[in-house]
Amino acid sequence: MSKQDFAQQFAQALMLEQTCFIKKQLLAEKNNHYIEKFVHHIYTHSDQILLKQFIQLESLQNVVQKYAFELNLGAEILEFIGMIAQRIHHLAINNHTQINELFSDESFKLWVNKILELDQLRYYIQDNLQHNPQVKLVSLQLANQILESNTPWLDHLRKLNLHKHGLGSKILNFIQDQQQNIELKLEQQFAQTLVKQLGNIIVLPNEELADISLHLWNDIKQKTLKEIFSQFQAIDFEEFFILVYETWRQLRQGKYLQQVILDVVAVFYDYFADYNLQELLHSVGLEEDDLHQEALRFLPHIIQALEQQGLLEEILEQLISPFYSSETTHQFIEQYIQDNL
Repeated sequence: MSKQDFAQQFAQALMLEQTCFIKKQLLAEKNNHYIEKFVHHIYTHSDQILLKQFIQLESLQNVVQKYAFELNLGAEILEFIGMIAQRIHHLAINNHTQINELFSDESFKLWVNKILELDQLRYYIQDNLQHNPQVKLVSLQLANQILESNTPWLDHLRKLNLHKHGLGSKILNFIQDQQQNIELKLEQQFAQTLVKQLGNIIVLPNEELADISLHLWNDIKQKTLKEIFSQFQAIDFEEFFILVYETWRQLRQGKYLQQVILDVVAVFYDYFADYNLQELLHSVGLEEDDLHQEALRFLPHIIQALEQQGLLEEILEQLISPFYSSETTHQFIEQYIQDNL
């Protein structure tokens, strides 16, 4: 057998042996030291690698751009979201948990006080209410509906129709015209009053608004999830989740929102660029033991599934075979044999 053939066969034998060895290590049922050592070595040396050394800002922004701006969920995922929404609705309408068990009085007070501190925003809203033509139109429509629903006794007069000729018809037409003018003026004044009163409520002193908010909170905090979610149908809940996704798809195409997201990524990168990987892990509360736990939580099951499907050995061979099939490796083995025999 020539040295070249021997080198090729020897490389093949080494590859099969290494594949078998790694496979055996990965499939260890208990105390998988192979995985533990791998995680340990990564963690131990992670304090020597800075964020900016292994991730570039442009690459990070490209990833965000792809998955935040361009990625669209498939029909299967959207269907899954619908199923999840219906499941949440089903659990909620059969749950007697009260609202204050999810959101405490202290949390509600903190949020209310923080919102009330935004005085400038409240005055801006009040000013916009007074001068926005759309608000005036909506308030006028609301005033019209309120007046009509609360004056049914005038409805007969509004629809009454006499013969076109005669004194009675003229008098009726005059009364109806005056009634319409009076109702229009009432609607306009009522609409102005609604907007004015709403604006006055918005800029009430913080203490009064806080008191009103707490009274409203006391009315709803004892209600259960069942009471609240029973007001919705499952399909409504499902459509809400889909609507949120579709709205996000539209919003993410706007240049402003895209720029905001990319700027946030840039600020994150600038802030943590000189942090090493170990410091980044610590900043989110992760230690080496956490990495061990998560690795052993998932990897053994994944590896076992690959083995059951007959894929593990194939994957390992594909990873290491390029080295053993390399002509350079064969030449190295030939030279090593020649120098040592």
